[in-house]
Amino acid sequence: MQSESFTETPTQADSSHRARYQAARAAQPDRRKKRERVFAVVTIVLIIAAWMIGFNRENGDMEPYLHQAMPEAERLEKTRSGSYAAYSSEQVIGYIVVGEGNGYGGPMNLAVATDLQGRIVGLAVVRHRETPSWFKRVQENGFFSGLIGKSFRDPFTLGRDIDAVSGATYTSRGIADAALRGSRLVAEKNLNFSVPAQAPPKIVFGLPEIVLLALFALGFIGHRKSFRYKKKLRWFCMLTGMFPLGFIYTNPLTISLINKMLLGFWPDWHTHLYWYLLLGGILFTLTASGKNPYCEWFCPFGAAQECMGKIGGAKPYAISRYRSLLKWLQRGLALAAILVALMYRNPGISSYEIFGTLFDLKGNIPQFFLLALVILASLFVHRPWCRYLCPLKPLEAFIRFLKTWLKNIWPNKNTVTVTVTPKNN
Repeated sequence: MQSESFTETPTQADSSHRARYQAARAAQPDRRKKRERVFAVVTIVLIIAAWMIGFNRENGDMEPYLHQAMPEAERLEKTRSGSYAAYSSEQVIGYIVVGEGNGYGGPMNLAVATDLQGRIVGLAVVRHRETPSWFKRVQENGFFSGLIGKSFRDPFTLGRDIDAVSGATYTSRGIADAALRGSRLVAEKNLNFSVPAQAPPKIVFGLPEIVLLALFALGFIGHRKSFRYKKKLRWFCMLTGMFPLGFIYTNPLTISLINKMLLGFWPDWHTHLYWYLLLGGILFTLTASGKNPYCEWFCPFGAAQECMGKIGGAKPYAISRYRSLLKWLQRGLALAAILVALMYRNPGISSYEIFGTLFDLKGNIPQFFLLALVILASLFVHRPWCRYLCPLKPLEAFIRFLKTWLKNIWPNKNTVTVTVTPKNN
């Protein structure tokens, strides 16, 4: 008996291979969706864990800072008001208290030492959340020494009796407020002096806020499908964002601001209205329409890259071969920046953005080197920083993903399945 063998014909082989390929292609979206959901859950868990670690490690020993503020003190004794009485030869020579002010990165704590007349005689930084390079600029400009000798009766007004450090106005104001509050707390609680009434904070609303609101309005109009002059309006918005918000005011959206909000360091809206308008506008447009006009229409650094791209003829997808790898690298950098900031309770400590390096010409050698690479790449690649390095793009994608995921989950929980059983005749 001869054995029979079956050999697959070329047509059948091609058909089988095509079917397996189509099945694999059909399964890709499900695998990608599952991977994205796992990444989202892991991200949320890591953020919560980092926040708790940072919160637990923040409380440290205060005594070294107190002695730094008043080195001549031989002994410190805590008072009922929470301040510390400083003794020398068993005589009270002054008081030390920790004052708090709101800087750019969040609450700032200073050990404020005053003499028995209520004059500041020493300051020591207990904790700050500013970007290290910006805080160093304030220290090197002698801002702290300018507060020594100030009385609790002085107004501590920036630009009048105190010179703010150029480019670090928020940090300067936070230090001055902490010193003022500390000195007045000692004067009222320990020295029994009459403290001047503090004027209510004034709402800071000027040209940056007006320009920002106008750009959001133009972005909303330009995103409408029926608008005919979208390209021209977009370039007008980009140039407007680059010059007033970038080169003049240097107010771009950075990961430091996001970290500040995650840490719960909500600044006073009277003096930081710009940031509330910026974040509120992005979140509203992103959740309501799925559009983010800031990044694509008037981000100052994005506009600078597009201007360079016009000169060099940049292409949109010049690095498409490594697109997936670069996307996960971008996500990893953004997540690492957030986790480090939460663990160390400092919003700006892990910021790697180079906006200030371009618009304020301030930064270290690595930042200027990275800026040069990005500007050079912008000649050939469309917005290389935005596409492959900017930490805000992954955050935007994360919000979009969570919105879609929740939208898909919610109907499933409220869907009632009705089964109809046919009657037997």
